[in-house]
This record gives sequence, structure tokens and C-alpha cells, in this order.
Amino acid sequence: MTCEGTVVNGTIVFDNPPPFPEGTRVRVESADDADLWDELARVPAPPETETREEFLASLRQSVADVRAGAKGKPLAEFAAELKREFGTPSERPEGS
Repeated sequence: MTCEGTVVNGTIVFDNPPPFPEGTRVRVESADDADLWDELARVPAPPETETREEFLASLRQSVADVRAGAKGKPLAEFAAELKREFGTPSERPEGS
């Protein structure tokens, strides 16, 4: 059985009330993380006009910006943008 929800302030808030009695132990897996890493594995290398050092510098700058208070982007929104940009399927194929 699969129940979906969102983490809000450290607590899972289910989309619909789960059919489990109080005290039932459950296992939770993050749908976004696995999908995101699969998507990132298919992201092409940086353009040849950008050196590896320039690419790493831009990543470091992004991390510094977020640490300095720049507003980031929710993981689900970022993953959706990757899917649109690179034309990847929105769902994993069965059996993968």
C-alpha cells in the first residue's frame, strides 16, 4: 500500500487519512530523492564552452548564495523543471 504526503515542520502530513490504526509502524521512503538522483544522472555534461573549473565555481557560488540567505527552490519544483527541460518521463517505468 502506498500513502502519499508532504513533510511539514518535520511531520508527515498525508494527502488523505491513512487507513492504519493508531500505533501502526510504517516505513517511509522519499519519492523525490530517488527520482531526483535518477534525473540528475541523465543531465548532460556542462557545455564545452564552460570549463570544469568554471562549472564548479558556479556551483560553489550557488551554495554560497543559499547559505547567505538567498531563497532556494523546493526539491519537487526543481525536479519538475529538470523533467521539463530534458524531456524525461514524469514517472518511473514499471519494474525499474
